[in-house]
Amino acid sequence: MRRDYFTCVFLACICASLFFCCFLPLYFTYGLIVPREFGTPEKVFSILFASSVLVIIPVYAAYRKKFWITAGLAVYGILAMLPMWILPRMAEKLAAEDVNILTVVEGFILKAIYGMVEAPFASLSTFLGDEFAASLPFKILPVSLIIYVAFQVFRFYRNAYLAEQMDPASVMDNTARENVAPTGEKPQPEVLGTVISAPVRNPRPEHVRRPAPAESRPAAEKKENVIELPSRMDRGNS
Repeated sequence: MRRDYFTCVFLACICASLFFCCFLPLYFTYGLIVPREFGTPEKVFSILFASSVLVIIPVYAAYRKKFWITAGLAVYGILAMLPMWILPRMAEKLAAEDVNILTVVEGFILKAIYGMVEAPFASLSTFLGDEFAASLPFKILPVSLIIYVAFQVFRFYRNAYLAEQMDPASVMDNTARENVAPTGEKPQPEVLGTVISAPVRNPRPEHVRRPAPAESRPAAEKKENVIELPSRMDRGNS
């Protein structure tokens, strides 16, 4: 499924370029510029195509982490560069009288590819100039790769920063590092929980003598006063 993105993007770019080949004659051909007027529909489609392959598709693929979309666009950028890489080396062979038929066919295909990839940017020459508009197809490959790599690097550092901020261990390490004394002495660990301290008594001075305890004296025995009453016999005798 992911590789289908590669095929769809690559073929979509080719189909869009072939659509611009319907506006004849081709403005940019290899080694030659054919002046002509550009209509409003062609200008609008050129702006949409250029913004799509240079901005919208690379940014979307990088933001959504669609590598195969970026790969399809990058391969189309390589296709746009092939004529400029190969045709200058074939110039002498094509100009020779006894040129090989395969060389002629190869040169014809490369010139057709050059005209195809340049066709969508032809109308932009009215705004940007011929030289800059002709160089836009060669920027597809570096722009797509640079945007994708830049997004991934930014995402990596952002995730690392957020993970460090949300990790409690790193916060404690930073706090401990800030509390270290300049002399290198480590701070004393704080006591966690409730601390119960024993009451402190004032020290007794040694020169103060305590009074001797009083001797316990037995309590005085209470004498019982007994009142003797006369008995009945004593009363009769009396």
